[in-house]
Amino acid sequence: MNALPAPARHRSPALGRTAIGIVLGLVAGWLLLVTVPHALDVERAFTAAGDCPVAEVSTECRHTVAATVTSTAADHQHRSTYYWLGLGHAQDGPVALPGRLKASPHTRGPGRAVAAVPRRIKMDGRTPVFALVRPGAALQLTYWRGEIRYVEYRSLRQYTTADPRGGYRLPLAAALFLLSVGVACLRGAYCSARRATGVPGAAGSIEVSGSAGSAGAGSQEPWRITLPLASVLLISCFAFGTPWVTGGVPTAVLLTTVGAVPVLAGSAWVTHRRRRRTTDTIKVAPLAPFVEECFPGTIRGEVPYSQEGFGYLVAAPGLLASTPDPFGRLARCPVPRTLTVVRVRPPYWTDPGPRPAPGSQVVECRDGPTPVYVVTEHCYSAWVLGALRRPADSQFRAGGTARRS
Repeated sequence: MNALPAPARHRSPALGRTAIGIVLGLVAGWLLLVTVPHALDVERAFTAAGDCPVAEVSTECRHTVAATVTSTAADHQHRSTYYWLGLGHAQDGPVALPGRLKASPHTRGPGRAVAAVPRRIKMDGRTPVFALVRPGAALQLTYWRGEIRYVEYRSLRQYTTADPRGGYRLPLAAALFLLSVGVACLRGAYCSARRATGVPGAAGSIEVSGSAGSAGAGSQEPWRITLPLASVLLISCFAFGTPWVTGGVPTAVLLTTVGAVPVLAGSAWVTHRRRRRTTDTIKVAPLAPFVEECFPGTIRGEVPYSQEGFGYLVAAPGLLASTPDPFGRLARCPVPRTLTVVRVRPPYWTDPGPRPAPGSQVVECRDGPTPVYVVTEHCYSAWVLGALRRPADSQFRAGGTARRS
């Protein structure tokens, strides 16, 4: 297969993460700077609004009408329940009704019935009014800016789903969530860019037998992916929940910042511990067979000699080739002399290609800056190492049977 140039391969993830981070940041900024302030203005206006004067009804004040309950319904959909109150005719004063009620053709006069009340309204929860009223009960409906904001029954008050209080919480939660994910994307893009500008040849100086530092170059250990993802998930979910348990925007932002500190500190501590501890490198002594040997194995990576369907390897002193022929005679695809061994390790779920069979090992290599993975059974890893040894390297043992130290 044709491989992209190394700089392009490393640039693509960084550019993609940067684009995603910028888009998420712009959406979060719009929510924080436009949507949330507007919702707060509406909430403050509703809180400050008083009752309408008797002789003047306006959409900016609270206007109350009397209505009769005709039905109650609990609509169960999936895991949610919606509570609806059916309403009959309303009793109103001598002036025109505000907002949506102005459209009614039935405003008769003082004390007359007005049919402009909606046939039913959605309540915010079951208690306290919805659970008590029955058909025929008299309610007081309070309008503000053309919508019923709450109902009153006797001395109880229950808000409808049009309640403007707390309307800022959902856009604020979404903004904090998107901002957390966007910052993580930009951080990932920065790390990808740093890796792309690193020294690719540094991986070749690592010994096959492995040490505490042998996991460094080019390895994709699962924790290097799962740990950042878990940290981002925890922080973003915590950020989404803070507006619902706080009483304002500054408090929610502060709580999100405080909550992110222990998560980031824990992630940094785990990363430090993982880098210092002994790696999962497997010590294998290189062993070249006396004659060519063919055995199961594949070569994976963005290199021309990684061919689909080539499920066998041919090893000999100075020769390693992949082939689809179980006898190793046809369609050989030899690896170049630029392929350098990094270490031997167990398979990772982040490795390219299908999951290897149990007991397999991965000979992690590099061809210049490109990672290459030679996957084979554990008993053949020594042959792979022996085949990749160069004459200039230190002497290795030769023999007919692969042995693992």
